[in-house]
Amino acid sequence: MFKKLFGRGKEKTPVRSLDRVHDLQTGDALTIGFDEHPEISNTQFFVQKVTGLDLSAKSGFERRMFHLGNTTEGRALIMWVDGETGTDRLAFAYSADQPHVEEMINIDQFAELFAPERDYLIEVGSRQDTPWLADQYVEDQAMEVYWLDKDPLSVSTKKTVSNDETPCDYFRLTSKDRLAAIEAFVFSGGKTDVYFISYLPLYKIEELMPAG
Repeated sequence: MFKKLFGRGKEKTPVRSLDRVHDLQTGDALTIGFDEHPEISNTQFFVQKVTGLDLSAKSGFERRMFHLGNTTEGRALIMWVDGETGTDRLAFAYSADQPHVEEMINIDQFAELFAPERDYLIEVGSRQDTPWLADQYVEDQAMEVYWLDKDPLSVSTKKTVSNDETPCDYFRLTSKDRLAAIEAFVFSGGKTDVYFISYLPLYKIEELMPAG
């Protein structure tokens, strides 16, 4: 009787556990330990949004991307779990506008990516000494991909292509050691998004904290 009056008879909502970075959701937090990339070193981030990237239009969304806000320079920062090398690792990427791209890499070489009907691979050299850059990059992917402005876990995978996806042309250049990459997405109308990517081990995440 007294438990009912004072609410003690109500069942408590189970506390959600978060043991893997793969399971991050909007509102969750993660803490990065010391790293040579100053934009992420010793920093706590909150997942502001989760989106997807479909690289094949056949097997669903190969990337579930966690948007972590902006760097101190105002550049959008995203992260995902990359498994291309056979072992899961973290991919951190930040967006770059045209002036920044021109500062970072050889822009004339980079512009060759978008030349129509070319039949050769593009190589691009860097112009800065920064942890985000490798000395040299070689093109290893060029295809049409699909951006999803939702968490892939919330979208039906029964259809080959979701109505929530936006197609675009995709180009990737990767360093010889496969620890860095540059990605470019060209949308209808010519809008182009460029990202500089660094791949880091999973242990760089010191703590995962579920929202609430």
